[in-house]
Amino acid sequence: MRFRRILRHIAPGAHPVSTDWRPYFELESEPDSEFFTVVLNREGTRLLRSWRHSTECTQCSQNVTAEMSLAELGSALGR
Repeated sequence: MRFRRILRHIAPGAHPVSTDWRPYFELESEPDSEFFTVVLNREGTRLLRSWRHSTECTQCSQNVTAEMSLAELGSALGR
């Protein structure tokens, strides 16, 4: 029940590329969509909405997300 955000437009090595791990209350996903909502508090007043990237991602157009190994992710996060 924790999440962290990968920050955009940050060059690895210059600054942290992700936030610290933070607790969340609930994760809601839409069954026929790649969209999801992270509910940050019990009251439901703090939310993050985003989407999972896929090969047909309409949000990214041609900027397709590539797979990363855990070692590559750790290296990008400076670990």
